Amino acid sequence: MATLAETQMEVLAVIEDDPDVQFLIETIFSMDSRFTLANIAETAEEALESARTAEPGIFVLDHGLAGSLSGLDAAPLLKELAPHAKIILFTAHAELKARASAEAAIDAFLLKTDSTRLLFLAQRLSGMDSQPT
Repeated sequence: MATLAETQMEVLAVIEDDPDVQFLIETIFSMDSRFTLANIAETAEEALESARTAEPGIFVLDHGLAGSLSGLDAAPLLKELAPHAKIILFTAHAELKARASAEAAIDAFLLKTDSTRLLFLAQRLSGMDSQPT
């Protein structure tokens, strides 16, 4: 009989305007079939629109985005639309760590230079074990 951790699926939404980083995130999450990519948005505004219907469990959110909203600005709005979702601020800006820590809507902060930790972090936030299925 399968355990909950073995059958749990998480819907992933990526908010990132750099196509190379989008590809990196997609590649990382393709290593664990329990994650399903629902949406890639280049702006926070696109992400907010899609969050109304996609019901993501995990947001991987960049800070410096195309559009008028930054990742830090968008996080509380995303959390309002998807209150049970976990938000990972995935950015190149180390100086944002304190601000991200002070923002209740952000569940984790990760530098893009630490991308090898992204999948494990998402698994942990989702309550999954770290072994892909």
